[in-house]
Amino acid sequence: MMRRFWFGSASILVFALTGPVTAQSTPRPLVLGQPVQSAMGPEDPVLQSDGSSYELFQVRAPAGQLVTVTLTSTAFQPIVAVGEEMSEACETCATSIGETDKAAVARKVAPASGVLQIRVNAMDKGDRGAFTLLATASAPPRISARPLPFGESVSEALDGNDAVTDDGAMVDAYAVRLAADQEVQLDLSSDDFDPKLELLTPAGAKVAEDDDGGPGTNARIRFTVPRSGLYQVRVTAVGSDDGGRYKLSTGLRQALSPMPAPIALTLGQAVSGAITESTPRYEADGEDVQAVRYGLRLEAGKVYKISLTAASGSELDPKVAIGKIATDGSLDAVAQNDDSGAGSNAMLRFRPETTGNFVLEAQRVGSAIGTYRLTVEQAASDRAPEASQPLRLGLAISGQLRDGGARLAATDTLFNTYSIALRAGQRVNVVMDKDDEANLDPMLEIGLLSSVAFQPLAKDDDGGKGVNARIKFTAPSDGTYIVRATANEAAQEGAYTIGVSEMPASIVPPFPARAKFGETIRGNLGPTDPLRNDSQYFDRYVFNGQVGETYEITANSESFDVLVGARQIDRVDDDYTSDDDGGGGTNAKLVYTVTTSGPQIIRVTTVEEAAGGDYSLLIIKK
Repeated sequence: MMRRFWFGSASILVFALTGPVTAQSTPRPLVLGQPVQSAMGPEDPVLQSDGSSYELFQVRAPAGQLVTVTLTSTAFQPIVAVGEEMSEACETCATSIGETDKAAVARKVAPASGVLQIRVNAMDKGDRGAFTLLATASAPPRISARPLPFGESVSEALDGNDAVTDDGAMVDAYAVRLAADQEVQLDLSSDDFDPKLELLTPAGAKVAEDDDGGPGTNARIRFTVPRSGLYQVRVTAVGSDDGGRYKLSTGLRQALSPMPAPIALTLGQAVSGAITESTPRYEADGEDVQAVRYGLRLEAGKVYKISLTAASGSELDPKVAIGKIATDGSLDAVAQNDDSGAGSNAMLRFRPETTGNFVLEAQRVGSAIGTYRLTVEQAASDRAPEASQPLRLGLAISGQLRDGGARLAATDTLFNTYSIALRAGQRVNVVMDKDDEANLDPMLEIGLLSSVAFQPLAKDDDGGKGVNARIKFTAPSDGTYIVRATANEAAQEGAYTIGVSEMPASIVPPFPARAKFGETIRGNLGPTDPLRNDSQYFDRYVFNGQVGETYEITANSESFDVLVGARQIDRVDDDYTSDDDGGGGTNAKLVYTVTTSGPQIIRVTTVEEAAGGDYSLLIIKK
């Protein structure tokens, strides 16, 4: 999983550790214009937050100069951070993340002291290898505001030719004449980056800024102009090296008409309606919400089933919400749902805590309009759990989750239970597949039933195909185990099949074969090979490597989707640097750099469970 490392916005997650980085006490000097070639190794310090390796550097530049720091590596995914004083959560740092084939580039204006610290970082724990670091300085482009008539919009792009802020972020500036006492609205949207807006007075003082005040991650400023003048609107990005296309709109804030009174709704009554472009709207959290409102009285403790479905042929993606109207006219929702109904339809189970009048809204997701059908009815009474139905190895049986069945107290989801006797060490595969037409996202648990309660030992939601569930389980002792089949959400129900099959015993892995360089190795994966914990066959090869040596490892197969990995021999078995499809199609190509001298392991395996067949392996020392 990619580790996010952006800084400088309240809306972006930053690491909690804020103390100075002290493991490397003295930063290494870096001279402007002179590249430094180094390598991340086991002797380097690591960040407390994620254990990834780093090195510190320091560069001097004339105050006010724009320092551009470029970090390249083919051994790891590079991260570079530049700031006056380095810490793990350097909120004022300019930070950039590259790729193994793309440089990380961060820019920062040199402070009055002229001293900047640079942290070279690997993306993931254990990533090491060679890198090149270069810092250059130049006069920063001056921020010059282009005229933009108020009430108009502009579509432009942030790129490397733009001026920069002191933090190194690219910036476009516009001069907009505003009249006193107007309530203006500025909107900045982009599909390429997380946009940020700033508003400066004619004297240059910042009076407003925003990151996520608009829809999604878009920016919005609403401002009552105290006095007339030529104001400056600045467009920039969260993340100093981000750029791309954007749209900036200026205008007066448009007041929305009050929402009409809710339409009375009768319990059990099906009503039809439509959401069109003229449907009333209100604002919530910076976004316009179009809704048709209904009112009904509900009793505390009873459970109600709310269904909102698009009519036949309608493109509407419906959403349902229920709650009370807030003082600002928006809906203070206590429950809402988008896709728990069949397809993209909405379905909600709601149990009010108090008796009273509630407001229900029919909304839309996205821009499509259309007609819908809305029903609110009291849910069927829940039954007590039935006795667990026995399962037999190798035999799948049918089941049904139906409203009115037993429900879990913690999640209000329907469930059925099954039992199966297993021996200590027996490895089984438990699968729950929904019927094609079922409105169901299956959830599986396996465990033991004590005198107090069910004690789950393993759980899965989407381990099977699509949204289906699968658990691979090894019994810790002889006994009867309980399998619990349930839905992922309270409103879901439908038919399914469930079955338990025995997994083959894993063969003890033989000692890895000696790898041959520059010579095609022919191999085969199948039932005579050992299994990974996730039931993929594998072969292994070993070779001796020295720190800094790089190898290109290519694995091809016409029989299966091949996965190749490499690691030093003393690391944990699944801690491989790996590649799946880098060789084209379903073939693999891995560029592997040795970080610790000694024996290295290459593993050839499959992406899909129990797949196999012939393969070829080629190892070339670069």
